[in-house]
Amino acid sequence: MADTGSTIEKRKRGAKKSPRFSREQAEVRRGMLVEAAARCLSQGGIGAFTVDRICREAGVSRGLINHHFDGLDGLLVEVYKSSLYASVTAHMAEAKRRRAENADWPPETALAALIQSNFSPQYFSRANLLIWLSLWGEIAINARLKAAHRELYDAYRAELAEDIAAVARARDREVDAPALARNFIALVDGLWLEWCLDETVVTPEAAEAAGFEMIEAQVGVLR
Repeated sequence: MADTGSTIEKRKRGAKKSPRFSREQAEVRRGMLVEAAARCLSQGGIGAFTVDRICREAGVSRGLINHHFDGLDGLLVEVYKSSLYASVTAHMAEAKRRRAENADWPPETALAALIQSNFSPQYFSRANLLIWLSLWGEIAINARLKAAHRELYDAYRAELAEDIAAVARARDREVDAPALARNFIALVDGLWLEWCLDETVVTPEAAEAAGFEMIEAQVGVLR
């Protein structure tokens, strides 16, 4: 009886762990599909973003895309978020956390980190830029992707404007923070495009310097 009870108890413990294990497995599969889809985009553009090619790249069955992402459009949105906004989103979350936990955290630090996040090596990469080019045209005709872009862009611009305004207030400067944030994002987009088309036109270091120069012209030195 003791052995039987012990066996039953082990089974109960195993049953309790299985939901978490299933969730972890699901996240692994989702990640594999996002990475495979990103590779397909960077290698062949939007024309390579097909169920067959993505599943072949990931080494999974065709049904997993619909199971995890509600179709190709859902997967496309996830690729967009992970490839083009992951670094910026992480810095935005860090800035909000630091502001909430430490009122003495200098606003210059938050703004400089957000500017630099656009040019970090894992973000400002050839693969990401090729994905960006592929998705840029698709945003204009894909309603779901357009909605995701608007949500991410608005959140990013609002955070950037908030950080710019905080620095300007601390230094007693008058700045149109929303307009400056918009112009900075447009500059970054242009630099990304130039670098993607011809790497000899601008280096990542020069692109970052140009971004800082635009903001610093309005709020003063940050570096």
